[in-house]
This record gives sequence, structure tokens and C-alpha cells, in this order.
Amino acid sequence: MSKPGEGKTYKWLVAHVGYQDDWCLMWPFKAKLHGYGQMGYLGKNYYAHRFMCELAHGAPPSPLHEAAHSCGRGHEGCVNPRHLSWKTKSENLLDCRQHGTQVRSKYGLGGRINAEIAQQIRDLKGVKLQREIADQFNVSESTVSDIWLGRTWSREPKLKVWTAEEDAKLRDALQQGHPLRVVAEMVGRKFESVTMRMYRIGLNAQSGHHACKSRPNS
Repeated sequence: MSKPGEGKTYKWLVAHVGYQDDWCLMWPFKAKLHGYGQMGYLGKNYYAHRFMCELAHGAPPSPLHEAAHSCGRGHEGCVNPRHLSWKTKSENLLDCRQHGTQVRSKYGLGGRINAEIAQQIRDLKGVKLQREIADQFNVSESTVSDIWLGRTWSREPKLKVWTAEEDAKLRDALQQGHPLRVVAEMVGRKFESVTMRMYRIGLNAQSGHHACKSRPNS
């Protein structure tokens, strides 16, 4: 029976403090928060990478120091002690910008990456070297690798951008006098999306023309 504070997660970290490989060492347990490994120790919860950083490099210089990743893959569960070091928040944010991981959302990497750029990066696989593509789009090589391997931007964003063709269909359907529910079906969009788009581009339900028109002379 394990003693208090000597559970399998703690034992696993201790066993890998001397890990020497340059490859990322991924957290093998299910407990994660936003991709970062979590563990319990003596009745408290810890981030696994922070715990590993303390085991390998000693206590942080101050309570405000963060366990920073040089690999840019902390969000995927890397706890390689060779990739970890204590840094201030500003230093850590600078690393994140260099790795292209500073803004993350359910659609993948934010900031300078969007669905169109991600597709361009995918299209250049086998055409250019990874470092050349990273330089071209001002991102890290790990960002390029993640996109190629489908770790990020593997799905199309759920928020579909309106196209010029759809705007034309919307305008034509309104000019024909169809009810908005029918217009939504004709355009292939939800009713709420259609009404919001009408508002954004200044259309009205009566004519499909821009609502902001000068009044006729009386």
C-alpha cells in the first residue's frame, strides 16, 4: 500500500526526473486541465509540469515564477524536465508568442493563425522545409508541425464566414419578397444567422436593398 504522498503519479514523476531524451515526455495519466497534466500530492492538487520543474530544478525563485516550456507543447502535457525552467510571467508569455501558442481557443491557435493560413501551411508540406514555412508565417516550427500532424486546426471552425455568393443569394431572396424563414432555407443558413447578417450589411426584409437610403423628395 502506498504511503501518503507516494501515489503512482508522484512515483512516475520521480522516476523521470533524470529523463535525458530531447523528445517531449508526455503526461500518461488522464487527469488534465486544458491539456496540462494534474496530480494530487499530500492532499493538494498540482500541475504536473510545475511539480516536475521543482523536482528537477529546485523551488521557484518566487511564488510568481511559472514553469515554462521551451518546446511549446505544455498544453499537450509535456513534462520533460529538460524542457522546463522557471520564468517570470512576461518571459513565459514571450515564449508563448514565439511558439505561436499565446492564444488558444476551441478553434485551435489564435493570434496570427486562422483557418486560411493553416490550410496554406498544410498545402506547403513537402514543398518547403518546416523552418522555411515557420519563417514565412512568423510562427514556430512546432506550430507548423502541429498543423501538419492535425494536432491543431484539424477541423474547420464552427463559425462559417459569409461569402460574397451567400450575400448575393440573401439579397436576391429578399428582393423576391420571400419570408425570412424561407430566405434562410434558400441561403442554407439558420434564421438567426440570416437576420444578423441582414443587420450587419444594412439590408431590410422588404426589398433587400440597403436600409440606409436617402428619403425621396416630398
